[in-house]
Amino acid sequence: MTKQNQRTGFLVAVLIVCAISARVLGKFDVFPVPLGLVRTILYISLYIGWGLSVSHRILQTQVRRYMVGVSCLTVFWFVIRSIKYFFVVAPDAIRHLWYWYYCPMLFIPLLSVFVSMSLGKPESYHLPKWTTLLYVPTLLFLLLVLTNDFHQIVFSFPAGKIWSDSDNDYEYGYYLVIGWEILCALSAFAVMLVKCRLAQKRKYLPAFLLSCSIVYAFIYASGVEWMRLIGGDITAVQCLMFTGILESCIQCGLIQANTGYDELFEAGTFGAQITDNNYQICYASANSPLLSEQVMRTAEDGTTSLDKNTLLKSHPIEGGHVYWQEDITDITALLEKLEENRETLAESVHLEQENYRVKVEIHTRREKNRLYDLLQEMTAHQIDLLDGLFSRYNDEKNPEKCRILLAKITVIGAFIKRMGNLIFIREKTETTDTTELSLCAEESFANLKLMGVECEADIPKGSRIFTEDAISVYDFFEKVVEAAIDDLSFVWLKARCLADSIVLRLDVECESSLADFQNACESCSFEDGVWCFVLRIRKAGGQP
Repeated sequence: MTKQNQRTGFLVAVLIVCAISARVLGKFDVFPVPLGLVRTILYISLYIGWGLSVSHRILQTQVRRYMVGVSCLTVFWFVIRSIKYFFVVAPDAIRHLWYWYYCPMLFIPLLSVFVSMSLGKPESYHLPKWTTLLYVPTLLFLLLVLTNDFHQIVFSFPAGKIWSDSDNDYEYGYYLVIGWEILCALSAFAVMLVKCRLAQKRKYLPAFLLSCSIVYAFIYASGVEWMRLIGGDITAVQCLMFTGILESCIQCGLIQANTGYDELFEAGTFGAQITDNNYQICYASANSPLLSEQVMRTAEDGTTSLDKNTLLKSHPIEGGHVYWQEDITDITALLEKLEENRETLAESVHLEQENYRVKVEIHTRREKNRLYDLLQEMTAHQIDLLDGLFSRYNDEKNPEKCRILLAKITVIGAFIKRMGNLIFIREKTETTDTTELSLCAEESFANLKLMGVECEADIPKGSRIFTEDAISVYDFFEKVVEAAIDDLSFVWLKARCLADSIVLRLDVECESSLADFQNACESCSFEDGVWCFVLRIRKAGGQP
């Protein structure tokens, strides 16, 4: 246990002893009301401080929120308990405040369940939606207690007497409520045990406190006078028990906390030390060397060598300095090896190899840049079109219109991809197979079908054509499709091989006018809403 934990534990113990002393003195009629208020303030301050401590120590968001919730519930419990004892005299008000005790009594175990389920998860983890169903029985049991005056199935009161918590019997509803509390508490602790990755012997502490809490609740409910005299009221004891159980889970490792860095530092094998401003060692890792003040001062001016294979570095921190070792064994060995190689290799050969490598790299980069610039130039219109479609997609709220925009984007994207393939093929060879043109059409048609367009392509494979002609045909096809894409319903591309050429027929059914393309093809016709374009390209080696 660290010194900070010892100081905190001592302070908590003093507050609890003072609160118990105030209660004992009050029992002997020594300023019962003022001391009772002092006792309340001590406990509330203790639980608020614990909640603030938890909010700083626990990193996992869900665990931190639920444990802070437990702190708030304990404060709420003590507030209504103090109002009940010191500020209210009406029997009905006192009784209903007593009923409200069961709000924290029910929800603290439930929040403990949520804490246990969140352990070991990422900081942004959220519990599954089904866990919200656990609120249902908890709220129903709370409602059952709060409406007890109407049905008395939790507490019953003797006829003809004032209904109060000092004169009542427990009915079956009470045992259902207590059973649910115990079930949640035991489930939370069991899940924590299962998830715990540590093997510390102090795990008995939360189990012991949980057992004491359950035993106390049953003995207190039985009405035994000696327990009420020794243990005090149920609020004070159970609030201490609940916070004690959760805090003991933190201390024994069942709940991971943002503490213990000094032990972690000392167990490290990275050879580091932390000193104060007077160069006195405060923390040191397991394998850190004993450094003199002179060596520490030297390291402040820059990196210094402890030996051939070890460097000592430093950095100022608030209140002192941190020093750490850096193992350069591998670097030293590499330098020695390089020195040996340098003596055996001729300088001229090395420079020639280096120059050749740089030239190859420069040429490669230039060629890549040229090809990328060429592709960007040939598809500049499509790139601008994509930018516009993406802007419309981001602004569009209608799902169906979004789907259509995505389909258009895929059509244009497929063209850019396939046009890039054709350009790269052209850089390698002047001719290609009609298979490449067929693949271009099939990929474009596959994306057009996403828009509900009926498509069909029939291009015989195995014929050699000029790559430049393939690019021209595919570019013409893309321009026609883009012009009619908003109302396109049918596209058919068929190729027929002749002796020295290939004739391609493109049929397009749409409402848009495609008359602008009649000069870019061999022939163009329009009949019954269908545009027919005929193109002719040469076979590789044939005559036009």
